[in-house]
Amino acid sequence: MKLASRDDVCLRAAWWPGADAAKGTAIILQGRTEMIEKYFETIAELHSRGYAAATFDWRGQGLSDRHLDDNYKGHVWDFSEYHSDLDAFLDQCVRPNLPPPYTLLAHSMGAHIGLRYLHDQPQSFDRAVLCSPMAYINTAPLPHFVARAIIFLGARFGKAEAYVPGGKVYDPSRNAFEGNPLTRDAARFAREAQLFRRNPALVIGAPTLGWFEAAYRSMAMALRPEFGAAIKTPVLMIYGSEERVSLPRYQALLASRLGNCRAYCIAGARHEILQETDAIRAQFWQLFDRFMA
Repeated sequence: MKLASRDDVCLRAAWWPGADAAKGTAIILQGRTEMIEKYFETIAELHSRGYAAATFDWRGQGLSDRHLDDNYKGHVWDFSEYHSDLDAFLDQCVRPNLPPPYTLLAHSMGAHIGLRYLHDQPQSFDRAVLCSPMAYINTAPLPHFVARAIIFLGARFGKAEAYVPGGKVYDPSRNAFEGNPLTRDAARFAREAQLFRRNPALVIGAPTLGWFEAAYRSMAMALRPEFGAAIKTPVLMIYGSEERVSLPRYQALLASRLGNCRAYCIAGARHEILQETDAIRAQFWQLFDRFMA
């Protein structure tokens, strides 16, 4: 299904009612670079638990509209643009077609945007499950203050649409499993690379300076104590002990500042918990089932 945001961005969305959706609907918010196809396994597991499911491609990735002539650059000017995407998705896809109550199931960037939505639109979701939320992006080997200065100055002086230093187009053939920060599961890692090889239109490369500048502003807002305290929706936050994309101590800090949050760190898990090994994913689903019960 194609949706139109209020600023006329075309978004790709999909939903699965399920044979028995008596428990309501899980809304999957993807991380940066991800696409609908990546979540088929998660959707099947939600169906087996009695939930309908729905997800969509954020602007700038998957098969939704992209901002720049170079389609491989991950770019937005402000994270409020993603808020507009979620508005359109809920209004045009979810509410007319799928049963409440609505549960947010969000990963990384999607979890961060979901938190902003819980703050601004608290009536939209009954509860939220946040996986590896984007709380404080790891800039190693550059110290954070150096990376922050480069990004701020580059965006301020007309380079907002440029790749971040060292950034480039995603190349599946050079995307090595060994040492990756995302998952310990080689088969699931290879499956995503195969999706990109089969359909290069799904590919997204590194973010721009402008995207990073927007992300920094948004993360700083979400980490303010008063911001988290205002969110009263029940939240389950799960992150991994081997997280190297969004620093775990800031994920824990974010959880501690939310008004109604249970947080768990899964030993051995990397950034993409829903794409992890069967043993790690089993721990996630046990926590999910307990929270939803």
